Amino acid sequence: MTGLATPLDEKKTLGGVASSVRLTPAFRLGSAGLDAQDYLTEVSGLRTHKLEPVHVLLEEVMARYDQAEAAASDSWLGPRLHAVLRLSRREAGNRAVWRFLGLWGADYTRWRFGPPVGEDDPEQAAKSERFVGPSSKHALARLWWMVEVFRNGKNYAPAALALTNQDIVNNLFRMRISNHRPTALAALAVLPSSADGTMLTGGREANALAKAANAAASTLVLDLIGPDIELDASARVQWESVRGDHDPRVYFDKLPEGPDDGEAPEESVEAMKVLLTELMTGAKVRGRKSSD
Repeated sequence: MTGLATPLDEKKTLGGVASSVRLTPAFRLGSAGLDAQDYLTEVSGLRTHKLEPVHVLLEEVMARYDQAEAAASDSWLGPRLHAVLRLSRREAGNRAVWRFLGLWGADYTRWRFGPPVGEDDPEQAAKSERFVGPSSKHALARLWWMVEVFRNGKNYAPAALALTNQDIVNNLFRMRISNHRPTALAALAVLPSSADGTMLTGGREANALAKAANAAASTLVLDLIGPDIELDASARVQWESVRGDHDPRVYFDKLPEGPDDGEAPEESVEAMKVLLTELMTGAKVRGRKSSD
């Protein structure tokens, strides 16, 4: 990674002032570095995280996928990033953490959201929000939080499936209803998918369902229809504590496991499937004829 022109110090992050740093087109294209030394600050309450395993993952994803299919790489990288970067929700909610990682991992950010290497059109450069923006836009934070929202306990498969559909990433993920696990998991089950079930194929349907479910949530109490369980906090803490023993190479071709903090009740997911199927039937899907 060559984004930061400063020695890597894993005990520091980019402080609040970094949000006002102007990332030049040259930096966003990769033809210039960034001396962020003046913006590196100690942040209390954060644990030290080893970033070499993250580096291994980012190098692997860029080698494994052509840049032309970079969006397809989200499904592979998301669960593995979550497993190797074992942040607590408190840590992941700290914007400074992601500003640091977005700039430290700038090569990946440019690869995922910028033009092909060698193109120097500043209009095509990855946007600043992909390096230092909010979690819904940030190149790495969006993946981590998508997995956190759509995993089912230690099972990362639902999150990997959700990441195959960019309309879920860009729409449903940003709505509050996605934080209700039975709703999030049920949505994946009712949306159109490929024949082998490994990819969600309905972008317009995903947008229509998200809007319909969000509207329904304004009058329905989703947790009464599909109640969730309280997550096992001790299991989460145990999972976070063994981050140093995780070798990402072992999981290049199979999914790792997340924190074993409890799966959403199956009956609640089924109840939400019934509701979402009804909403899907009546949803206005752009491009779909009324008789379809």
